[in-house]
Amino acid sequence: MNLQHAHRRTDRTQRGFTLLEAAIALVVLMIIGLGIASLFTYAIQANSRADDRELAMALAQKRMEWLRTIPFTTQTRTLAYSFPNGGLAETSVPVNETVNNAGRPYVVTTIINDLSVVPAGNPDAGAPTVKRIQVSVTPLGAATAFEAVTITTQRSTQVTGIY
Repeated sequence: MNLQHAHRRTDRTQRGFTLLEAAIALVVLMIIGLGIASLFTYAIQANSRADDRELAMALAQKRMEWLRTIPFTTQTRTLAYSFPNGGLAETSVPVNETVNNAGRPYVVTTIINDLSVVPAGNPDAGAPTVKRIQVSVTPLGAATAFEAVTITTQRSTQVTGIY
């Protein structure tokens, strides 16, 4: 009789998981798995936006380098801006162009403002002496303003006199 009694006692101490405990554990693991999956989705989108910003920056730098190669002379300072054969004339409204870079579409916005001009009473009065050039590149369909890249520079011409 003692042997049977001892056998029953070991059966009670060697319990396994119940079906309910296993189901709860699976639900907890599923919630954790869904959280991790959403992080992967977020990371993929963040990488895509970073790629767009990198390509936008390359496009903005290329356009700005082109603008800086144009000599600031009496011929180019009033020649209307247009890429790739234009000049440095002030743009009354921003100039928008759609450009593809690495198979992705971007909007390139160029703004040229005259900051300083030759004073009245001097030869060439009213002609620009300092210009601000701004190039902004935004991926087409950008969700936020953080995806845009803007580069600004100033150009000046050599004009004799005190201005």
